[in-house]
Amino acid sequence: MMGAARGSRWRQNEACDAVIARGAVACVVSGAVRKFALRPSGQRQIVDFAFAGDYLGFAPADPAFFVEAVSNDTRIISFTRERIDSLAARFPAVAMLMRHGADDTIRRLEHHLLVQSRITAREKVGAYLAAMSRRVSPNGANAILLPITRYDIADHLGIAVETVSRTMTMLCRRGSIALKTARDVEIRDPSMLSDDDF
Repeated sequence: MMGAARGSRWRQNEACDAVIARGAVACVVSGAVRKFALRPSGQRQIVDFAFAGDYLGFAPADPAFFVEAVSNDTRIISFTRERIDSLAARFPAVAMLMRHGADDTIRRLEHHLLVQSRITAREKVGAYLAAMSRRVSPNGANAILLPITRYDIADHLGIAVETVSRTMTMLCRRGSIALKTARDVEIRDPSMLSDDDF
């Protein structure tokens, strides 16, 4: 399947809308990608992040949304829709892979809606860190290295970056998390960050 793909590399904050142009489907190989819209005020509203192994391009192209690399040396492979359809018709495993990719995308968006529905900043940021922990450390490790900045978190949650920073400081004081650096987070009390009550 990889032989049918077109590979590309992107720098931090570089627009990479081309990887899903004309109905293509793309997979992030390394690094991370953000999908966002711009509000009339110019404020960015992030709607999704794709990390290594995540797919983009299942929804029809929409000029309201933009895609850009989060980190340097973000590597993406993309497939034309025709090539994916041809491979899926010949190889059931490819069709299943595409279905799982679409399922994962829908699941991410559904869970993010649940995080967004939280009332207080502590609940939002706590649930967000819990969800991010499950994504970047599915083996359940308590220490995670966030692949995104606090500005990204703020734009994904629709709150001010100052609110994110204050809330993370408060979670540190409460003993819920420990911060080695701004992105190196240790979750010390997973129950306080849990979204199990959804």
